[in-house]
Amino acid sequence: MKLQRKEELLAKGWQEKEIKKAEETLERANQQDVFFSKIVFWSALVVIVFANLLVSVILIPFLIAFDRLFLYSIIIVLAGTVGFLYNFLITDIGHLERKHHIMAGIIVPLLALANMIGMVIISNRFVDRLQVPIEHHNPWLTAATFALAFILPYLLDRLRLSIQERRG
Repeated sequence: MKLQRKEELLAKGWQEKEIKKAEETLERANQQDVFFSKIVFWSALVVIVFANLLVSVILIPFLIAFDRLFLYSIIIVLAGTVGFLYNFLITDIGHLERKHHIMAGIIVPLLALANMIGMVIISNRFVDRLQVPIEHHNPWLTAATFALAFILPYLLDRLRLSIQERRG
């Protein structure tokens, strides 16, 4: 507790013992908030990883059936939607440190990238087995498109907050 606030409480008739107890109670509540924020953070990361897996599985038929332009439009929309959800979950959790945001900003897009590479390779094998007259999709380009569209809402939000901090 700040010294000025302590002096105000003493002037109002509080005892040192009461002030110390209030400080301890506030500190304990803050520690619990941080603990629950970390639980919510990790839960949100698990949800986002499963959402990425689900989107990848949903994309397999599209990867088999569609050519590049329409396919990449679908990938951008789906990845942007999951990325918006990711940004919403991660940024609205209180008591997160900068390291949590950095970690989330690196780990989740890397998982999305690896996941998409795997799904494109699987879909290319399906194209071979089904003998569909569609060219194989480049796993790296498809995954990079997905990862970029996925992380773009988060990056734009960080940029917006940075601009607001500079102004205010």
